[in-house]
Amino acid sequence: MKSKKQRRVFVVVTLLTISMLAGTIFLCARAAGEEMTQHSFDELTASTKRLAEDYYSALKNDQMFLTAVSELIAKQKTEDVDTILQVMNSFDFTESFLTSMILLLPDGQLLHKDGTWYDVSDRIDFAAEAAKGAYLSDRVRSLFAPENLVVRSAVPVVRDGETIAILYGVISLQEIPRAYISDYYNDKAFILLVDGSTGDILLDTWHNTLGNLSDMDGRKTLKGYTYEQAVDNMLHGRSGDMRSVSATTGDVLYMHYEPVGINNWSVTIGVSEADALAGLRTGVRILYLMALIAGAVLLAYMAYVAWYLASSRRSVYAQSITDQGTGLMNRRAYEKYLCESEDHVFASATCIYIDANGLHEINNERGHEAGDRMLRMTADQLREQFPDSKIYRIGGDEFVVFPSDAQEQPCRVRMEEISARLAAQGYSISYGLAVRKEAVGLRGLVREADERMLEAKHAYYAARRRSPRIGASAYGRFVYKRHSPAARRIG
Repeated sequence: MKSKKQRRVFVVVTLLTISMLAGTIFLCARAAGEEMTQHSFDELTASTKRLAEDYYSALKNDQMFLTAVSELIAKQKTEDVDTILQVMNSFDFTESFLTSMILLLPDGQLLHKDGTWYDVSDRIDFAAEAAKGAYLSDRVRSLFAPENLVVRSAVPVVRDGETIAILYGVISLQEIPRAYISDYYNDKAFILLVDGSTGDILLDTWHNTLGNLSDMDGRKTLKGYTYEQAVDNMLHGRSGDMRSVSATTGDVLYMHYEPVGINNWSVTIGVSEADALAGLRTGVRILYLMALIAGAVLLAYMAYVAWYLASSRRSVYAQSITDQGTGLMNRRAYEKYLCESEDHVFASATCIYIDANGLHEINNERGHEAGDRMLRMTADQLREQFPDSKIYRIGGDEFVVFPSDAQEQPCRVRMEEISARLAAQGYSISYGLAVRKEAVGLRGLVREADERMLEAKHAYYAARRRSPRIGASAYGRFVYKRHSPAARRIG
């Protein structure tokens, strides 16, 4: 009897233990499921915000460069077509939204950067365009290929207070560079770029055509979300989340949208629920196992997960601000540093702007491996000569250094040493050095260094034209090409 009673007690205790354990596992699993969903939306939100910031920076940089090109065109003394084309072709499109550049003259003639002329006087009113100033257009049809959709970034060319031409940077919506179609969730996410003023879709990595937000009216959404609210938010520059059901696959889609901050544009990243949670399912299985073993082990595991996620974020951020080709900090880090410096007062500051001469030609004649070797060698020399300094690669062949030692003469001696070492390997650089005391922010200092670099670069190419033995043929900030003579002048 005693034995039977003990067995019954044992069975009851076992059942209670199993029930309590099962209840604990169930509660943990439910809590984990809710946390998974929230975590996936947090990650989606962070990714979308980063993408919106990248698009904003790229569009601002494009506008800045277009303004610089327009100013150079306005300053030309010899206003022949060859000179204008040289200036237009000095723009590097590799890290830009822009895919082409055109110049509109008052008589309605349009000059493409390839030297081709078009008469668009029946389609574009120059006076109306000039009155708009600098602007980013809505989605329009291409002037050259009406089947293609484009956005034009317009900057007036002004001389003596008069607009003498309109410079357009063209964004071909069917040919937006891959650099601005970022990969998320192992390339399983899709990206939408929407013009909130019109509802027009400017970028859609999921569908083959560019439609309008109204085309997706009636999409099925999950409880707590409505398509109408999401559209209204995007049209009015607000951020938000949405969960809907794909009309083609039937999958539940997680989406987050953020305003870009330019022209009422909004960017959306969407991903299926399965892909959004895929990276966390292993963690849930481990959670079950740890709950069965012991609470202490579970706590240890959760601490490890927290550490791992924090470490991953730091690693991802470090990669996002690092130039993969040279190991230096990239343009994103550079722009961030300039923004942070705007309200800072420097007792003294120095900036060195460096441009690799002839990189394009080296790539063409000796291969991209030789060009990459030149860039790596330049980066290595900068690191060696300027330790503990902020060094950035901001473009294909451009570097910026903010030396920790702000004195001009030591910096110049180090740059001459770098130039000599590179010259011994058959490479050449041009640089400009600017020093200021009691500087507020660094953008003006960068512009001054850039201008001096351009002066040095022009002198370098002038010397090369006089003596072909000085380096390779002329490539650099300006790409000199021969064009057929033209009598047309601007102004």
